[in-house]
Amino acid sequence: MQRALKGTRTKRKLADALKDLLETRPLERVRVHHLTDLCEIHRQTFYYHFADVYQLFDWSVQEDGAELAARLAASPGWREALETLLQAIPPRRGWFLAVLNQASPESRQAFFDGLLAPIAEKAGISGPGGVSAILLSLLEKWIRDGCGPVPEGMAVLLEQMTDRPGREESGVPG
Repeated sequence: MQRALKGTRTKRKLADALKDLLETRPLERVRVHHLTDLCEIHRQTFYYHFADVYQLFDWSVQEDGAELAARLAASPGWREALETLLQAIPPRRGWFLAVLNQASPESRQAFFDGLLAPIAEKAGISGPGGVSAILLSLLEKWIRDGCGPVPEGMAVLLEQMTDRPGREESGVPG
């Protein structure tokens, strides 16, 4: 039990170091020695947990994506969930850019679907697809453009989808 906790702690420490490094350099320029120096661990400790930096990155995408999705799901409404997401991105913009640029298409899609699903669900919009694809497009552009002012289109789109008259009566899900 103690060993498992220590292993998870080490993985988390490496993932946090990777996120810090991604703020100043692209993923392809991150080396194991950069991570081990930041974490003050031996290279062999890194290799005990991960085969390479890309495996650490994939682990981070899965773990951190699930953690953020849980935070979004715990939000009381879609506005709060969207605000939580928009506040989480700027401090880790480099990491989110790496997800957009380096993650496999399947991992990237699963990651963003996992983040947008709680927001869409809270807004009463069923299933990933049209609205989620539009939100993802707006979100991706915002991240790539430097996380400046939040695109008004995100909230407006959800607002229009949730306030659409006759949505419930027609039996048409969001």
